[in-house]
Amino acid sequence: MEIHESLTEILHSKDEFGRMVYDSFLKTFPEIQHHFERVDMKRQAILLTTALMIIERYYSQPTPAVELYLRYLGTKHHNLGVETGDFPKYCECLFQTLSRFHGEKWDPGLERQWREAIERATAVILEGYAEHVYV
Repeated sequence: MEIHESLTEILHSKDEFGRMVYDSFLKTFPEIQHHFERVDMKRQAILLTTALMIIERYYSQPTPAVELYLRYLGTKHHNLGVETGDFPKYCECLFQTLSRFHGEKWDPGLERQWREAIERATAVILEGYAEHVYV
């Protein structure tokens, strides 16, 4: 399975996938829960899948517009009070959820693609903390 096929499967089950990610994240890191007290988690699942589409696009076919949007995500998270140190925690829960979600289809090649994609995107997102971007 390739990253774009993985994303297609995620998009077909976005509510379930989003629930899996945030259940794992909030149970593993309860100190993060205050960021989600007034959040509509169904909407958050949509935002997650939108971010994954952007991340996959930046990995497969990076463009200045996609890079700008990733920087904007950094600015937005900074303005929400999300610490840069929270990103590795979130990413690890995301990788674990991807593995569980895909089951036997999850293999070292797919894991490598998602790790590269998320690491590249996260580096750009964190740039949005230092240099604020608004769209």
